[in-house]
Amino acid sequence: MDSREVAVAEAGRGPLLGSVILALIVGALLPIVALIQISLLVPTLMLGGIVAAHLGAKAGWIPVGVLTVAAAVTAGLLMGGRVALVLIVASLAPSVMVVFGATGKKPFFEQMNAGVIAFVGGLLAAMLIAYTAFGSGMVAKFVDVLRAEYNRMPDAALQPMVDAVNAMLPTVGGAGSQGMTVTAFRGQLSGVLDLMQRTYAQVMPGALLSGAILSGVLSVLWANWTMARRGMATNESFVGMSGWYMPAQLTFGALGLWAVGLILMLSGSANGTTVYMTIAQAVGAAFAVQALCALDRRMLRADRPLGRRRLLIGLLCVAGLLMRSFGSALAYVGAASALFGSHGAVRRWTQNRPKDPPNDDYSDD
Repeated sequence: MDSREVAVAEAGRGPLLGSVILALIVGALLPIVALIQISLLVPTLMLGGIVAAHLGAKAGWIPVGVLTVAAAVTAGLLMGGRVALVLIVASLAPSVMVVFGATGKKPFFEQMNAGVIAFVGGLLAAMLIAYTAFGSGMVAKFVDVLRAEYNRMPDAALQPMVDAVNAMLPTVGGAGSQGMTVTAFRGQLSGVLDLMQRTYAQVMPGALLSGAILSGVLSVLWANWTMARRGMATNESFVGMSGWYMPAQLTFGALGLWAVGLILMLSGSANGTTVYMTIAQAVGAAFAVQALCALDRRMLRADRPLGRRRLLIGLLCVAGLLMRSFGSALAYVGAASALFGSHGAVRRWTQNRPKDPPNDDYSDD
């Protein structure tokens, strides 16, 4: 064990107990939280990996192991061993690379690249495991389970829902209708589940991919911020959000990829809509991060207190995750900043263009 590892271990003894307790709580709740995120079709953050990266940087590998075991046991009991394996591979395994990068004080943006790649790679590996374990059509199987549960419900259990619908009919222009029966409600519910299945198939890939990208960013940020709080980070290993700028190549590449997805959707190609929505959500996540970084720079220049900056950025993050329209607005702002901001791709491109040679017809010679 080298001196760096010894320092990490000694510094982690104090907060170890609290970190283990937090790991047990997060691990026990992780399968339920993941299911809620998937049901809401919001960007599916790998919360276990994000918290594990923080705990690894704060107190070493013991709480990371505790969190992993707690999540595996809970998921195994509630959903089965195959689901537990998928959850561990997608959410917790990538955090190992993040912890190694943070405790090793690697250059921050190298850590960021590695973290995003690790979480996206973990997601792809988990999807491969899920496909091998459950086969294709996982969304259809999920909706079929819901449909079977509703079909097993007796009419008496559905009657309160029918009564609520009938009570709302006069307020939406249905005063002259005869009301809905339980049989009609079952038919309407079947149509809703069919629509849910189509929507899930189109939106879920993008929700998972954008969540993996954001998880890589957040885990690297939190782990290195934790190291900085412990006095163990360097100016190279930790850079605050105000110092983040999207590279010009990434900006143009993201926009080009988005345009390709749009063309595929408009051309009516098979799965074109799903491909476009997946690309749009992934690109939108990257540009939303850029928007938050630009806002943090503005608040820093305006001498806003650090606590107020953190609070506002945190609230905007939550709003962007839960409200699709607000997340889209953040992405548009971030795209404009990445293109036309002080370090924007267009401004850099125009500044770096070679000067035109002088026209001999108008030279002073």
